[in-house]
Amino acid sequence: MKLDTSWNEALNDLGVAGAAPRQEMVARADRTRVSAGTAIIAQDEADDRVFLLLRGRARVVLLSENGQEIWLDAFEAGAVFGELAALTGAPRISGIIAESDCDLAVYDGRTFFDLMHRHGEIGLALARILARRVQHTTQRMFELSALSAPGRIYAELLRMSQPVGSDGTARVIKPAPSMKELASRVNSTRETASRTINDLQRKGLLQKLKDRIELVDPEQLDRLRGSS
Repeated sequence: MKLDTSWNEALNDLGVAGAAPRQEMVARADRTRVSAGTAIIAQDEADDRVFLLLRGRARVVLLSENGQEIWLDAFEAGAVFGELAALTGAPRISGIIAESDCDLAVYDGRTFFDLMHRHGEIGLALARILARRVQHTTQRMFELSALSAPGRIYAELLRMSQPVGSDGTARVIKPAPSMKELASRVNSTRETASRTINDLQRKGLLQKLKDRIELVDPEQLDRLRGSS
């Protein structure tokens, strides 16, 4: 079976290289598309499905009692999510919302566990994902307690960016996040995010363009983060 580009890229990002587990993950998946702004997973629902994001972007949120949306994380192609409810049998602890149109592979909990039992490579990939999420959450908790709001914004800009150019000294964020999104990622306000971005532009450390943000001097930005 020849895999299409979205499957190949997602399984590469997931870290599943063997032909047999890749073929079986495709064969046993249901495939669905979700429009931007639609809830893929609803907080508190009883559901054990596991999702592999083949194409698109999604965000992880918590809803407070008064309905406020609290940003927790973001997922790109290759992300697996929904596994905690499948592992624990408990209701969903957070919601997942499509930020763009998303193409998804969907497994019921029993099917996904069977795939892990049959192919240790899939179980190892899931273990790596869970370990990275623990590291990610720990880092964010540290930043929230130890850094100022501008410092958290510096850290988030560095985390969201990808290296560009032959020497890799510059970094770019594409597409550019809105100030509302950037603020929600670091538990700050839209005004603080906008003020911080404008200050970085004045200092020549950042260029905010229509479709992207370019970090001109990431090393200096990292030093500012550490001293904030």
